[in-house]
Amino acid sequence: MDIVQFLEDRTSEQEAALRAGAFTFGSSTNPADGSEDNATVQERMLEECAQQRALIASWKESAAAEGITDPDEATDTIAIARRTMLVLLAGAHRDHPDYNPDWDPEPPTAGHGDPSRG
Repeated sequence: MDIVQFLEDRTSEQEAALRAGAFTFGSSTNPADGSEDNATVQERMLEECAQQRALIASWKESAAAEGITDPDEATDTIAIARRTMLVLLAGAHRDHPDYNPDWDPEPPTAGHGDPSRG
């Protein structure tokens, strides 16, 4: 299974669980304390699923235009950035039995984003 299919499957699972009411996020019906009710949190989580689908679709569209059939084939900067988005999304599912440890992101190297460089 490639990372794209893995993410599509996890997103579908999340959406199905949310729609089935498998998650509850508190019982506040009058969130005067700043907390949100279940419906609000559920809507936001469904929107996050939609955004994940948009990122996956963006990858697929770009990969098709560039002739990339495997995310590991990405070589230019934009394709690598899009692949990195997939890797970061997949990282939230490291405990899933279908997760491939080869998808773990590379540790940061000296240079861009390195706090030791000041």
